[in-house]
Amino acid sequence: MATAWTSQLATDNDKDLDHYYREYHQELCRYAVSKFGLSYSEAEDLVQEAFARMAPQLRVGDIEHVRAFLYRSVHNATIDALRKGQVRESYAQSVQDDPERDQDTLGPERVASSRQFLGLISRALWSMPHKRRRLLLMNRVDGLSYAEIARREGLSATVVKKHVAKALAGCQEALRAHGGEL
Repeated sequence: MATAWTSQLATDNDKDLDHYYREYHQELCRYAVSKFGLSYSEAEDLVQEAFARMAPQLRVGDIEHVRAFLYRSVHNATIDALRKGQVRESYAQSVQDDPERDQDTLGPERVASSRQFLGLISRALWSMPHKRRRLLLMNRVDGLSYAEIARREGLSATVVKKHVAKALAGCQEALRAHGGEL
């Protein structure tokens, strides 16, 4: 019995890829259509991908059960394709739900506009008194509350709030002076 199996193995390894393709192509396509509900053309693409994955191992002779390997390869390729499709569909749905979300994400106009905005804000920050700038950054960048800033700086929360408000007003004024558009 073992000699029959090893002779079958040697025969399988001697067969070329074209032979396996002709022998199993339709069977594997029908499997993908029935198991996963794919169209026949989608199944053909996935079977082709499975054969492409198999080619290097077949030439080396590493595959003992070619048919089983092909079924597993088609199964895995189909699962991968379905997952990719779900990701694409989810992304498309999120873009459809929020069309402004992805517009010109990193387009040249958006990059130039962002740099211009940062330049305006930077100039506005550096033109204000050091204490005001520091308090604004502690609040807006570091996320500290007015009370926490007041405790750290030895000021009242009211004074901190006024400085932050004046700093924000200075930034808004810089934007308005530029026309309010970027």
